[in-house]
Amino acid sequence: MNTLDDWLRWQENQFSSEIKLGLDRIRNVAQRMDLLTLPVPVITVGGTNGKGSTCAMLTRILQVQGYLVGTYTSPHLLRYNERIALDGKPATDQQICAAFSAIDQARDEIDLTYFEFGTLAAAWCFVQAKVDVIVLEVGLGGRLDACNLWDADVSILTSIGLDHVDWLGHTREAIGLEKAGIMRPGKPVVCGDPEPPATIASQAASIGAQLLQYGRDFSVDNVPQPALLGEVQRFNAACVVTALQQVQARLPVSEQAIAEGLRTVSLSGRMQQFAGQPNAILDVAHNPHAAIQLADWLKKNPIDGKTSAIFSILADKDVAGVVKIMAAHVDEWHLVPLGGYRAINPTDLGNKIRAAGVRKVIYFHDDFPSAWQFIQSHASTQDRVVAFGSFLVVSGMLNVLVS
Repeated sequence: MNTLDDWLRWQENQFSSEIKLGLDRIRNVAQRMDLLTLPVPVITVGGTNGKGSTCAMLTRILQVQGYLVGTYTSPHLLRYNERIALDGKPATDQQICAAFSAIDQARDEIDLTYFEFGTLAAAWCFVQAKVDVIVLEVGLGGRLDACNLWDADVSILTSIGLDHVDWLGHTREAIGLEKAGIMRPGKPVVCGDPEPPATIASQAASIGAQLLQYGRDFSVDNVPQPALLGEVQRFNAACVVTALQQVQARLPVSEQAIAEGLRTVSLSGRMQQFAGQPNAILDVAHNPHAAIQLADWLKKNPIDGKTSAIFSILADKDVAGVVKIMAAHVDEWHLVPLGGYRAINPTDLGNKIRAAGVRKVIYFHDDFPSAWQFIQSHASTQDRVVAFGSFLVVSGMLNVLVS
């Protein structure tokens, strides 16, 4: 395999499902690659929503302080390289291909998933680049996620909501227990959920982790609003500041770096605004918890015209929950098909929207460019568009708006 695209196509064909939880496979390969222990501080970020924003804030603050930061996040929006960032910049194709080649040689008979390949590649790239600190975003859950292979010096749980229930459990208590798997004995864990499931505290107590709970041990007081939109970002920022305070001895960060980092942080697809005719807002709100934050922002920022939604979502998500929250803030719905085995047929999605009680007009489009062109041709200067539901919606619209 000669190109990054070659490697990714090959990996995507290895399993019928992209999700295969468990740490045995990745641990065995990491041991062969001498990657079981990372030589620098590790900050692991888990939770249901806000992980990407939290990682972005951590990365930016640490950059301002002068550290070389390795950041691993998922999924990507436009290019796979976004997942592995060195000092805030995506790794090159050459770096990632070299990592994949090293992994393939080491794994021998061991099959790895797409996500496991990426996680090991990130660790390999970070070690090769001699970064000063590593920020890891948990992909799914926590306990059995590939990122949980490494012990965190401090971990963050941003929020606990109902998502990925087929994999993590159908209650917040069960999901909380899975996400609490990133805790480590004797290490601090920062929980930013204002009303966490009891399993968070009980798991921390059972293993001897040092739980710092929002509302009890820290708050948003004296934490500035970061550059990212939405009131929830102050909660995420408070988690970031609290986590960095726990590792000051090993990773000193000044108050000036924190303030500057929060002021200058940016992240695609999180209430990201594009000025135009009409204005557009892109947000990866793909579950009810995230939809509440988006709906709250729309309510607090009313317009004189109509709000059109470009929407699609994966079949395993809580479609009705998301739609019911957003329904009062959307005047017309524009549905676009997504690719992949988890996609939902637009006709079926339209039926689910109707079943959720929506009586507003629903349009069906073949792709994102045609949806955008249709809306533009019928929009007034007072209108706006909100594109949300799946990361694939945001990536599709980014391709339209930045082309």
